[in-house]
Formats: sequence, structure tokens, C-alpha cells
Amino acid sequence: MGRLFAVGLAAVGLGAVAVTGGVGTASAQPTSTTMTCSSLNPLFWAPSFHWTITAASGASLRPGGAALEPSILLSGNNELPAPPGGLIPSIGPNWYGTRLSVDWHNRTTGATGRSFSDEVAWQQKPSIPINRTWAGTGPVDFTITVQTGGGWYFINSQTAVCRGAITVLPA
Repeated sequence: MGRLFAVGLAAVGLGAVAVTGGVGTASAQPTSTTMTCSSLNPLFWAPSFHWTITAASGASLRPGGAALEPSILLSGNNELPAPPGGLIPSIGPNWYGTRLSVDWHNRTTGATGRSFSDEVAWQQKPSIPINRTWAGTGPVDFTITVQTGGGWYFINSQTAVCRGAITVLPA
């Protein structure tokens, strides 16, 4: 009976090692994270709002590139009301422009850098523009700065700053 118990206990221990990946993996960064940061509204008559931004390990092409490379991909939204649907956008003074930058530090290689997103303008609801950050693989710390302006990102620009860390996986 004691021998059967010892064999069962050893099997449970081996299963735990297989599930966790061995010693030291408990401190690994996740491959995605969701952050929330606040911004004043660049339209003085409109309310402040919160951005919810997800950063995830992914793969994308560099401009002119031929192969997918590991990168940090961003997506997000805010709680401002969506404009009404229709073929013709509503006429009015509620237009936004957005651009973001990502300052990053790869803890494995020591490399640092900054990437900028595409710039979007004349949107009735601000959104996260397309952004690709090539920071290499491994654990990466980053700071996302979202600039939102009236019509274009640089008109009465208001900023929101989110910080996070993820592990970027090979493509």
C-alpha cells in the first residue's frame, strides 16, 4: 500500500512539472496583457474617457519585408458612445484624430526603441490605430502613449499613458 502511494505521489509530481514547465516558469511574463488608462477629451464640451488597450505577442511584416517577424500588436477601445450607423456619417463637431507611440525595452537583449502607429483623422469615435512594434523576442517592458486630438491628433492633443510587460514569442 505504501509503495502504491509513493508511485501515485511521484506521478502527480511529474504531472505538475509537465504542466508548469519545470522550475522557474512561474515568473514568466504573459504573452498578452490588457491595460486601462485615462485621457481628457480634446473636445472641451465632451467628457473624459478611459482607454482599454490590449498588447499581445504576434507576428507582422516590416515594410518591404518578406517574412513575418515577432512583434507587439495593439488593439483597444474606449467607452465613448459609438456614432449612429448609416451610409453617411452624421454632421457635427465631434471628430477625433489619434496616434500612439510605444517606448520599449527588451530585457533579454537590452535593446530599446520607439515605434509610432499609423495616424487616423476625422473619426467620430477615437480608436487605436494600426501599430506594429518590433522589439525582438523575450520579455519586453513598454509604455504606450495615446495622443487624441480634435480632428487630427495634434489639435488640442490629450494623452493617455499605459504601461505593461509581455513576453514576445518567436514568429
